[in-house]
Amino acid sequence: MVTTGRATAIPGDNGSLWKTSVFTIAHFLNDSYPNLYPALLPILMVVMHFSVVLAGLLSSIAALTTQLLQPLMGLWADRVGTRYFVVGGLMAGSIVSATALAFSPTYGLFVTALLIGGIGNAAFHPHASALVGDLSGSRKGLGMGLFMIGGNIGRAIAPIAATTTFLYFGRHGLWILAIPGMAMAGVMWLVMRPTPRPKTHDVKIWTPEFRQGLKHSGNLLLIVMLRNLASMATMTLVPILWHTRHRPLSESAALLSVLFLLGSVGNMTGGAISDRLGAKPVLIGSAVASSAFLWWFLHAQGPFVWIAMGLLGFFLYSTGSVVMVYGQALFPHNKGMASGLTLGVGNTLGAVAVGGIGLLAKHTSTEMALSLTAILLLVSIPFSLRLKTPETPSA
Repeated sequence: MVTTGRATAIPGDNGSLWKTSVFTIAHFLNDSYPNLYPALLPILMVVMHFSVVLAGLLSSIAALTTQLLQPLMGLWADRVGTRYFVVGGLMAGSIVSATALAFSPTYGLFVTALLIGGIGNAAFHPHASALVGDLSGSRKGLGMGLFMIGGNIGRAIAPIAATTTFLYFGRHGLWILAIPGMAMAGVMWLVMRPTPRPKTHDVKIWTPEFRQGLKHSGNLLLIVMLRNLASMATMTLVPILWHTRHRPLSESAALLSVLFLLGSVGNMTGGAISDRLGAKPVLIGSAVASSAFLWWFLHAQGPFVWIAMGLLGFFLYSTGSVVMVYGQALFPHNKGMASGLTLGVGNTLGAVAVGGIGLLAKHTSTEMALSLTAILLLVSIPFSLRLKTPETPSA
């Protein structure tokens, strides 16, 4: 039995597995809300009168709260514990994201709503992932893979949920998408008992161990940046590409769902493999395969379009739990902040770079912008080779 500052983790314990499963469902809903809008971008661009450049900037702007605040939220969660981060974050994200899609009249107001909803998303992630890391015991790769599979499935369902709701109820009916998240927030309030305990209030952050973790975090952040750039570019540009090819909105939404659904399988697989082989083989193999399948998708025809998209999702998201576990190993006494640094800062850098990809798409084509994205995935390989092993980050 391993006692932590938050919970008692018993590897293989049925109670821990049950709670991890509930966290996974909450993660599923939490991550669906920031991913509702990309499938509807062709509609939103017409209704709110904005260009492909501004469409690319949406992910960059949203990352200012969704991602960049995660380290601060993680530090705060480490200090005070409680369940407000998970429950309040899920509640705020669901309400604001759904109502923004339904009622925002202008691009500026929509961006403002994304920023507010992103605060809720940023509050949820670090605390929830740190608690799951504690619950997983010695099988952290597998446990984190299960948790993150929820997020990937949420991203997979989001495009279908958004387009189906839009087609049946119209734009103003999109507010009903807030209901599942609100209900799950209530469930999490009941499940998170006893309330997670804080770290001691006099814990020191700027310790030699923390500085050593920062020293070795640079390569990891660059890897996360490049992979999130590829994810956000694909999520943003594929619906626009399909619209220019005069394909139906439901088809581009289905493509995104295939991307994220197979990504959830890849996430779980990558986490399990990393438990046996380590992080580097998963990171390098994923970069090569993701680049190849993104290029194939751009040139495929017929059913091969769907196969390429599915394989792209499988390999692109196979590293999610790998980087999370590695980040927590770098900062073992500040796991909430570690999760925020790993995903928050790295994903923010990637999301900001998507603005440049959108600018390239405007002046050339969406195909050219996605082709460059495929090349950038390969740039992550040298940084993967420089990583120290997660078990001995100070080596």
